[in-house]
Amino acid sequence: LNMVAVAAGVIVLQMQPELPPAWPWALAGGLLALPAMRWKHAWPGRLVGVLACLILGFAWAGWRAEVRLADALNPEWEGRDIEVVGVIATLPQDFSQGSRFEFAVERVSTAPGTKYPWGAAAFVPGRIMLSWYQGQRDGEEFVRQPVRPGERWQMTVRLKRPHGNANPNGFDYAACLLERNIRATGYVRQNPSQRLADMVWRPEYGVERLRLGVRDSFAAMLPAETYPWAGILVALVIGDQRAIQGDLWTTFNRTGTTHLMSISGLHVTMVAALFGLLVGFVWRRVPALALRMPAQRAALLAGCLAAFFYVLLAGFAVPAQRT
Repeated sequence: LNMVAVAAGVIVLQMQPELPPAWPWALAGGLLALPAMRWKHAWPGRLVGVLACLILGFAWAGWRAEVRLADALNPEWEGRDIEVVGVIATLPQDFSQGSRFEFAVERVSTAPGTKYPWGAAAFVPGRIMLSWYQGQRDGEEFVRQPVRPGERWQMTVRLKRPHGNANPNGFDYAACLLERNIRATGYVRQNPSQRLADMVWRPEYGVERLRLGVRDSFAAMLPAETYPWAGILVALVIGDQRAIQGDLWTTFNRTGTTHLMSISGLHVTMVAALFGLLVGFVWRRVPALALRMPAQRAALLAGCLAAFFYVLLAGFAVPAQRT
């Protein structure tokens, strides 16, 4: 019941017209929790405990929202050239005019007041979405360089705060970026960009580089005439749904089958069951292995490891994590 109350507090916060301060609610929830713990075996104490959990869930969600919203682009630096150093954090996604990728900002090289008179600090959020265009755009010629996950780059970018359409029942692009902790979007300027390191060795970047290798292998092994179906294979293996062409994705959308292209319960369970059955089949036929560990336990362990590796390869999306 207390867990349900915490979840209800989180939901109540989402219904507020504006974000309230978190600390008064946290203080109130903490004060209510003290008598609830003292008389936890009596029904009044239990009732107060549920109320305290509701308020604490509300306060916790408010605090997390404050932290997320505080990581925002300075409005005075929208549309201005900013020099940043960071890492390509995700798989680059090609589109008709170039490529798009998430960029983890490590350092802002543009000093305040050096180019613009107001002297406001060029604060850039920790994670941004960048587009690198190819060809003519806005009267300027862009030359895009190939990028890979895990590379450290020094770039000159122009950014803006996330925004999208506010049509009722429509797709909320700003909320989608907020969920992914992307707090600014923009594009790479034509000023010379420099690759500073070929690979930054962190686990998440290593996984993204592995996913890139799998995607490139599909592109190299499958002929051009099978490209629409190659996109489906890429989506099923590494969770890259953008590899599916627009017309084909429209067909899936109209037939209500887009969920089959999202790696979640069905795909993870199939992979885990396949590896579990295979390891169990082999294990019970090798006496030395069967005496060291029961075949059922080995199969279960193999299935769990296979599921975990598949979820990592798929980008560790929330539906796959839940599975």
